[in-house]
Amino acid sequence: MQLTSSESAATIISERKGSGTSGSKPSDEHANGANGAESKTSFEHHQKDIDGGYGWVIVLATFILTFSTWGLNSAFGVYFSYYLNSNHFKGATAIDYAAVGGISFGLGLFFSPIINYIQGRIGTRPTILVGNCFQFCGSILASFATNKWQLYLTQGVLQSFGIAFISLPAMTLTPQWFVKKRVLANSITVTGSGVGGIVFNLGLEKIISVKNVHWALRAQAIITVVLVLIAVLLIRTKSKHHKVEFTLYDVDVIKCSGFWMISFYLITVMFGYVVVMYSLNDFTVSLGNTPSQAAVVGTMLQLGFCIGRPFAGYLSDYIGPLTVTAGGYYLATIFTLGMWYPAKNYSTTLALGLFEGIFIGTIFPTCAPIVARLTGISKMNVSFCMSWTFCGLAAIFSQLIGSSLTSGKGSTQYQHTAIFSGVSFFAAATTILLLRGYVIARDKIIISLEEETSEEFDVNRSVYVTVPPVDVLKHCFSWTKKRA
Repeated sequence: MQLTSSESAATIISERKGSGTSGSKPSDEHANGANGAESKTSFEHHQKDIDGGYGWVIVLATFILTFSTWGLNSAFGVYFSYYLNSNHFKGATAIDYAAVGGISFGLGLFFSPIINYIQGRIGTRPTILVGNCFQFCGSILASFATNKWQLYLTQGVLQSFGIAFISLPAMTLTPQWFVKKRVLANSITVTGSGVGGIVFNLGLEKIISVKNVHWALRAQAIITVVLVLIAVLLIRTKSKHHKVEFTLYDVDVIKCSGFWMISFYLITVMFGYVVVMYSLNDFTVSLGNTPSQAAVVGTMLQLGFCIGRPFAGYLSDYIGPLTVTAGGYYLATIFTLGMWYPAKNYSTTLALGLFEGIFIGTIFPTCAPIVARLTGISKMNVSFCMSWTFCGLAAIFSQLIGSSLTSGKGSTQYQHTAIFSGVSFFAAATTILLLRGYVIARDKIIISLEEETSEEFDVNRSVYVTVPPVDVLKHCFSWTKKRA
């Protein structure tokens, strides 16, 4: 069922009362006696530690998980550059190594709905532990790989499922514990990938130069398996109190036009993000610099993540995550086309790495809060995982496209790749700007429904509201009291 501002709100009131899932009054079942006391206790338990208390321990735990997954994955640029310049696997080409990088980033995310369903069946902790086993085995077995197909299966497939089984449950934990500080808390957790990127970029490059690539893979396996185990011990969830749905898909979410907008945004962001993250190291080497200098450029990118993500989260709590995201990717477009395309020296690549890191990582602190705002907490897991299917699919092919666009040698080798990344960021920014108009227009429709019924609208039913396209365009640049 879809609702617009022109429709009577009688239908939604009757459904809300009938379903017993929302509304201003409790159902008769919980109105009195023991059931009423149980409901009150459950409510008080749900409110405990919201926007503080143990919620900050959850932030620490998810920070560790992000450090151990996306932080580790950010260092693939070190391996990518090493594989390209050492002919480590006989017969392997740049496309092969690009495919491994794309698979490690996106294949697990492509199966996000299945992982979400598994999480609902076995629980959050067991799901993360399964991912820990995948990731550990992937790194260890990759250290013994001698053929490129073995690299595909280990550093590609196994590590990808490890990252997905760990990070997807982790990314939806923090929003359950925060309301007013949700974006800020989420931005702190995703900063773990930036800090991890710095540590792993510098550390793994050093191990490769002193020992070899085999020991670098073994070192990352040992470090991450221990850190993930520590984080699992700290994790708690409020999924029961939020009535979080752990299903493969949700038909109502699929019918929501906002879902398709955010899915297209994720596709275009990944096209640019993965290419920049994996290519900057080799681009630096192509200018005549050393692998150590390339690692420093990769570290500058990660430093940019550490600066940009918390700032994006902090700013989002004041002016809205959609506004910050759109602005971030328009700036990413400018720096990608204005600095990467003409870059010809080491100083420029250092600055490029820093500025790209500040802006292209905006997706991670703002994506989960945007989804929560779009569909409500109860549908957040399923809608988040459904949309990240498209994110994973784009990530698999993004580096393949980026590598295919390289041509020639020296400073001009990555010019077409830079154009592709810049245009992708521009498309992402424009899509999120349209989504901003959608959310603001939908909020106005909801306000009119509340005024008509004199009751508070259940945010978990936001997916049922239809927004006219003209209203979307009209409100793209609107500035409302409830920030978007």
